[in-house]
Amino acid sequence: MHERSRRGSTHPSTGTAERLLAEILDRGERTAKPRKFGITMLLDRGEVGPGTVADLGKVISGFADYAKIAWGSAMITGALVEKIEAYRGVGITPTIGGTLFEYAYLRKKVPALLEAVKELGVHVEISDGVVEMPRAEKLSWIGRFAKHCEVFSEVGGKLARQSHDWKKIIAEELDAGAEKVVIEGREIGPVGGDLRVDFVEMICASADPKNLVFEALERKQQWSLIKLLGTNVNLGNIPIGEAMTVESYRLGLKDRTILQMWEEQQK
Repeated sequence: MHERSRRGSTHPSTGTAERLLAEILDRGERTAKPRKFGITMLLDRGEVGPGTVADLGKVISGFADYAKIAWGSAMITGALVEKIEAYRGVGITPTIGGTLFEYAYLRKKVPALLEAVKELGVHVEISDGVVEMPRAEKLSWIGRFAKHCEVFSEVGGKLARQSHDWKKIIAEELDAGAEKVVIEGREIGPVGGDLRVDFVEMICASADPKNLVFEALERKQQWSLIKLLGTNVNLGNIPIGEAMTVESYRLGLKDRTILQMWEEQQK
């Protein structure tokens, strides 16, 4: 038998260890749930079921705010209602992806989508990243959905970059009822490429960053946005498996931001 086992455990209890680790952690300016900014929106691409959500929530629910059921996949996801309830059960708010709105718009079935959203009690993303639609129609649908749920409106192109008066369209969508405006990830930087810092800074000069969500599917985008805009930048399209990584970047618990966060905490 191991020497320590014969003498009895010399390790502190789990509760004591967690308390000691909590005392070491310096959260700095990092917001806590429920929060209005500093949010992390997960991207659920169908890789987890209700049981996994319930289990995973024990680990990440403290820093995951929303889970977007990706693209139009809510129409084909098995156990959709159970998954939605599982997210709610761990304090993560379920949201329907913007591509589903565009799919319904093409088929003139947005009223049916609105009824489904009301029935499920979920939030929704409204986008026009692929489908062309009159500006007035998008704003009208934002307002109609916003009467029943939180709306995250998305701006920017999915197939090609778009040219807008960004300040104007962001203000219009917030005024129409959007909770926050999501900036399409392909606008802020090419896949595998560097962040378009000038574009991000221009967007942040056009609206309060607390009202913006930047899609950041890749790690390079994640830590670049945190280094540029701070620990409480709103981030979306975070793969479920990257949730811990993102929070570690936010708190300076990982290589790319450890010195930045320490220096900020010394001010």
